[in-house]
Amino acid sequence: MKKITKAMGLALLLSLSGCKSVLDAPTQAQKPVIHIPHNDQQWQAHLAKLSQIQHYKTDGQFGYISPEERFSSHFNWQYNSPVNFGLELSSNLSSKSLKLHRNAKGLTVSDSEGNSRSDRDIDALMQEIIGVSFPIDQLAYWLKGQPEKEGQYIVNEKRQLSQFSYRLNNVNWTVNYVEYYEDRVPNLPKLIVLENGTQTLKIRIDNWVF
Repeated sequence: MKKITKAMGLALLLSLSGCKSVLDAPTQAQKPVIHIPHNDQQWQAHLAKLSQIQHYKTDGQFGYISPEERFSSHFNWQYNSPVNFGLELSSNLSSKSLKLHRNAKGLTVSDSEGNSRSDRDIDALMQEIIGVSFPIDQLAYWLKGQPEKEGQYIVNEKRQLSQFSYRLNNVNWTVNYVEYYEDRVPNLPKLIVLENGTQTLKIRIDNWVF
């Protein structure tokens, strides 16, 4: 079995570009009229409902934009626990796919061509294969619109997570929650955009199951 490399990973991802709409999605949410304090009772009640969602599935579109690459794909995300979850990027135009699976030993990235790569250093593996160091362990919470308890973040007047920043490998990222599904309780994100000045990740969630 061959080891998957960055060149192979990018070649596969670029070939998955069957859905372009997510790349054209807006990147900024409407700025909150007021910033709700973190101890607000309604916000805390919303957080409590989010924390009850411990196992869930989502699917939608994933987009990546940088000066060198631009691609989009379908994604399927299945979360069972902090050390048992998976992300699959695929296209409806071909049978090719890229799978990321997290277990207690680290992260394994494999493709539909039979290539794979595993490492305990998850951030380094993401950087090596996809070209962006991304905290995938935190994605399970961010997808729900659930911030880190001690982090710096903004809550809008609808008691939704609006924006937060994080730093990874000396790079500052800003995460904007552009759109939510407001026809369900709790409200769950529909469009999330992560930016660091040169790279943009867009995540549009089409379905929630929990």
